[in-house]
Amino acid sequence: MKKSIFTLRASASACAAALAALSHSYAAAQAAAPATLPEVVVSASRMEQALQTAPIGATVILGEDIRASGVLDANEAVRKLGGVAARSDLSGGREASLDLRGFGDTAANNTVVMVDGIRISENEQASARLSAISPDMIERIEIIRGGASVVWGEGATSGVINVITKTGKKMGFHGSVSLGLESFSGRDKRVDLNYNAAQAKLFLQARDYSTDGYRDNSGNANQSLNFGVEVGSNIGFKARFTVFSDELKSRLAGALSLANALANPTQTKFPLDNSTQKEDRKVLALQYREGGLTLGLDLAKRERESTYFEGRSYGDTEYAASGSQTQTSPRISYTKSLGAAVLTTVGGLDYSSWDYKKQTFYSGFLGGNEVSDQKNKGKYIKSELLLASQTRIVAGYRKESISKKYADPLAFSPVSFANEVNLKAWELGVNQTLAAGLDAYVRTASSFRNPNVDDTRYLALPTSLRPQISKDFELGLKYLKAGTSLGVRVFQQKTRDEIAYDNNTFSNTNLDDIRRKGIELEGRTQLNSALGLSGSIQSLSAQFTEGANIGKTPPHVSKLNISARLDYAFTPAHNASLAMVRRSAAVMGNDWSNSCSYKTPAKTTLDALYRYRSGTDAGWVLTAGVDNLTNAKSYSWGYTNAACSAANAYPEPGRSLKVSAKYLF
Repeated sequence: MKKSIFTLRASASACAAALAALSHSYAAAQAAAPATLPEVVVSASRMEQALQTAPIGATVILGEDIRASGVLDANEAVRKLGGVAARSDLSGGREASLDLRGFGDTAANNTVVMVDGIRISENEQASARLSAISPDMIERIEIIRGGASVVWGEGATSGVINVITKTGKKMGFHGSVSLGLESFSGRDKRVDLNYNAAQAKLFLQARDYSTDGYRDNSGNANQSLNFGVEVGSNIGFKARFTVFSDELKSRLAGALSLANALANPTQTKFPLDNSTQKEDRKVLALQYREGGLTLGLDLAKRERESTYFEGRSYGDTEYAASGSQTQTSPRISYTKSLGAAVLTTVGGLDYSSWDYKKQTFYSGFLGGNEVSDQKNKGKYIKSELLLASQTRIVAGYRKESISKKYADPLAFSPVSFANEVNLKAWELGVNQTLAAGLDAYVRTASSFRNPNVDDTRYLALPTSLRPQISKDFELGLKYLKAGTSLGVRVFQQKTRDEIAYDNNTFSNTNLDDIRRKGIELEGRTQLNSALGLSGSIQSLSAQFTEGANIGKTPPHVSKLNISARLDYAFTPAHNASLAMVRRSAAVMGNDWSNSCSYKTPAKTTLDALYRYRSGTDAGWVLTAGVDNLTNAKSYSWGYTNAACSAANAYPEPGRSLKVSAKYLF
């Protein structure tokens, strides 16, 4: 592949050839691979669909695979098991920035993150905290790539990540307690308790995690609690109520010059910087199902508080912010036979209200007093028609109104405005079953993102920012049989008026048109009863198609991302794994014209894990592992100045050792 990117036509041919070759390889090994992969169902489209026949590019990570892998949270599972490109947390914590399809600097604002179908993505430019979700909470994680604004509204431009929490399937009282130890004084204490009866379930997960961090002044401490109760069953009435509380205290090591980062990546120039984040969520999910009819109602409230302190020789900066968000989402789904065809339709409403306050102090003096609120009203419909020919047609439409108010009379440039926009999204997909376990699909969609409260700061005319519109086109092939699953996707996305921060003008702006295109391969196979192989490859390009930077790549977009994992079972009780993640080099931040010689370097990391389990349902689980086995030194976030004469970087962690002991009962 000369340029690592195909045209859509050439890519489609390559997909077919790759699938045929992989299928042939599987056939040769089939006799030695008796295991069967389970059929996977996804719900991130708000209608339950079999992943194999849904016309979407999706990845599903099962909870048992997450816990067996030794990853510490949902964020790490998405990037290490889901093959999602990522860049390290700027605060030095565990909340890596996830990039589904080459959005680079703007990735977080173009991905909707959900827990059990409830949005936890922020209306300001703060990352949704997947790192607060312990592996013990997770049933599965669904990663839907490509525009998904029809069912999830604004911001679902590159896709959605939906974490489904578990309630347990084993009857009676059961659970686990565990203790993990890591390098840099890391401590991870967890409790998972469950009680299941015929028509009722109770569950509680608690976690206390702390570390001094790889760098000076990069420690963080996180406490979280998840409690819930579920009554009823999948047929008839079901209700589920959950309460989640999370608090994070972080020290902030900050950036270093490249010279300092290479000389001593563990140092900091900002020993006083720190932040706190606290979030509480309450969710009530109601469902009634009878025959082909399903009625649902989701009610959620989320409250968030955060503080930040920055100490400098010229003065201190600090802020305190609080936000409150409510969501009300009724929906109805109906399935009906139409002769030899089956039609399923889901429709619903999404109402959300968000209030936000922020006070900023400069050397103790109040310099900002922001008050914001936003209201979203969305309505959507999506239908799936299954024909006797095993042709599956999916179509959807959404209309959403967004009203926003913002005021800060104490800002350097006092701002006050109110505006309302109406936006639309649509999608159309077709899946065709070609043979047992072999499917092909095509999908096209339009999605949108509206400027959030952070986007509208520091603008002479805040309402001058236009909504962002993206158009997707995707072709895919899927193969699932016995112990092998394979998927190949070719995609192209064109984005108009992408919203991004331009450090050269110190303000957010609408970028010139950008085209992203590429190919994604992912697969999993059980080579024999002991040896399993899984992995993914994403090769893409992102380029401006008009304006002064035509042909140039936006910052922090890696053109090649590879993940691979080898699992080996010595015996049913003893297992080992070796995992690899590689990303290519990328343009640094602020270098929109790609004229600087500085780049964030390519990096390959290896993780190794040994796991012992004494019993099937109860007993001890002991693990020992190494993250970044080769102690690779690198950085994934870097920024240049306007003259390209200097650059700063955020060093990534070096090698880390970890051990844990868990007792299941």
